[in-house]
Amino acid sequence: MDTTETYSRRITPVTLLLGFGILIVVLTVVTSCNLVDLQELISPNTPTEVLPGSLASPTPESSPTPSQPLVGSKTLIVWVPPGFDPTDGSTAGNLFLSRLDEFSLRRPQTDIQVRVKELSGEYGLLEMLRTTRAAAPIILPDLVALPRLLMEQAFNEGLIIPLGELTAVMDENDWFSYAQDLARAEDQTAGIPFAGDALVLAYKNDTEESPPPDWDSVLTTQKALAFPASDPQALVTLALVQSLKGELVNSSGEPVVEEEPFLEILTYYQQAQAASVMPYWLTQFETDQQAWDSYQERQSTLALTWSSTYLNADAPNTTLAALPTKEGKPFTYADGWVWCVIPSNSETEAVAVELVEFLIADSFLSTWSVEAGYLPVRPSGMENWSEVSYYSTLQQLLPSAVLIPDLETLSALGPEVRDAVVAVLKDQVEPAEALAPLQESFPEP
Repeated sequence: MDTTETYSRRITPVTLLLGFGILIVVLTVVTSCNLVDLQELISPNTPTEVLPGSLASPTPESSPTPSQPLVGSKTLIVWVPPGFDPTDGSTAGNLFLSRLDEFSLRRPQTDIQVRVKELSGEYGLLEMLRTTRAAAPIILPDLVALPRLLMEQAFNEGLIIPLGELTAVMDENDWFSYAQDLARAEDQTAGIPFAGDALVLAYKNDTEESPPPDWDSVLTTQKALAFPASDPQALVTLALVQSLKGELVNSSGEPVVEEEPFLEILTYYQQAQAASVMPYWLTQFETDQQAWDSYQERQSTLALTWSSTYLNADAPNTTLAALPTKEGKPFTYADGWVWCVIPSNSETEAVAVELVEFLIADSFLSTWSVEAGYLPVRPSGMENWSEVSYYSTLQQLLPSAVLIPDLETLSALGPEVRDAVVAVLKDQVEPAEALAPLQESFPEP
């Protein structure tokens, strides 16, 4: 017998077994490390897929979608925070889901998947955009909802694209001034506004007393006024500075400290602290929610808060009024949310913009904003608010609302202004002494 032939016969079964073993191992590795599992690792939330003919309630009024349908199938991934989850069972969520469903019906080739991300933290919207771009850019979203300050960071890092050449929607006249500013970063359109917010006074309306319109009235109420005195961005204080026409940046965009308005406000705080209107325990509050909880627990009867905090809370016998200013002249800060488009191919970016334009159409947005607890970004959206008790306040505030300072200004001024406010409310120093470190750090305008 040929020895070569004998060897071949013996080795063949072994080779087959070894081959099958290698194949099984390879299949196991591929299956356990496929793209879906990688996506779950980077993007752990279960997507909400919007299918044609879903059972969501219809939108209040249909509006046409521009552009022609795409040839072939396309999946559009949308990231939102929990507050905008279309499957949370709320009226606002149902309206949003219905609107997405309507878009899909008009574009049968487009499959929309919504994924809910935390607003902040390790798995927050901005951090997940950074992580996903670095680790698995193929599963980045196409559209994301971001608040103003996160939009700034995302735009500066190239995580979202400028929209000026993709849509002319911001050239329309039907925008409040603050919303036009809200859309911009680095003098470019970085997002399309869909939800507004404003700094307001919340007060109990179960008495016949009117809300205090000015500083003197606040002092004479002798009622505790809650606000986040230890807010590292010092938004309440900076709003009051600007209500006095104080400048926060010079012509070069660098942060400045104007002595007169800052000294006036710190003196007002000192008087309010002495009158028990702004007690020292306000210095424990770093966030708007902490100050609001104090109001809800009746530690205070007045609160400087964001309209969205009030509108999304169960607050019986409470309504809104304008921020008390020195002379009672209307002034407020505004903030809000925008839709942003992630860099992709031109076709996908165009469809994402088309969806944004569909979502910000007044026929939908004016109804959704009321249910979602956010203020209108368009004057035409005011009509749906006409029945609320504070309608006249909104009419007064929104046309003149000023967008909050940019992230660079807040990061520079905020912590040092906060320290000055805390020192005064704790009765540790006189206002002029509290202001001195600020003047050393920042020049006069």
